[in-house]
Amino acid sequence: MTRRTVLVTGAARRLGASIARRLAADGHRPVIHYNGSADEAAALAVELNAPMVQGDLSVPDGIDTLFARARAAAGGPIDGLVNSASAFLFDRPPHTDPDLMAKLYAINAATPALLASALARQDDVADGAVVDILDQKIANPNPDFFAYSCAKFALAGANIMLAQALGPRIAVNAVAPGLTLQSGDQSDEEFAEAATKNLLGRPIGATAVAEAVSFLLTAHDIRGQTLYVDCGQRFCRRDGDVMFEGRG
Repeated sequence: MTRRTVLVTGAARRLGASIARRLAADGHRPVIHYNGSADEAAALAVELNAPMVQGDLSVPDGIDTLFARARAAAGGPIDGLVNSASAFLFDRPPHTDPDLMAKLYAINAATPALLASALARQDDVADGAVVDILDQKIANPNPDFFAYSCAKFALAGANIMLAQALGPRIAVNAVAPGLTLQSGDQSDEEFAEAATKNLLGRPIGATAVAEAVSFLLTAHDIRGQTLYVDCGQRFCRRDGDVMFEGRG
């Protein structure tokens, strides 16, 4: 089995941390990226005996420098990338905000594509893999979290084009989770109700998403695919986001 050195963005907490732990358990070497969660990143780096790197993903001009620092922290080439970091803030037309649109596009679409290109430009990587974290909303859209959703649609398109442009040396695929963790001000009770609003009637769980990511990082014959890990949530149509289930 291929063992990779994998830059995991947003790895300090939540889904990114679950992915980093799964990759380490599968024999890969995660590089823990963080921005504002330094203490959590440091604790995870100690737990996994992994290098860490800080970087603001909302500034696309700094991505090449960030990748170079990640290489330095790893002490060599990075042949895996998981674009897990994401900004998830509420808006809904007609109340849209240009600054929010620009910020979420940078974090959720432009930066992941730039990081994938930075990985591919390494002359000392003969075989690499990129996995983008999308959202089941790309198959089941509604107007809630509009700026976030627009960016994820853009990343889904970029994922296919990157698979075409970077292959055969670099494999590019994606995982599209359903509701996996509590979001925003969602209470425990609201999350428990919303998490079962899918075809299987049960929560998805971060471990299932991390398992799919680990699989795709070494799936040499799979290119430009999106693996939905959503318990069929994308087939349950609704007019607003599922996280608002249980609210009056």
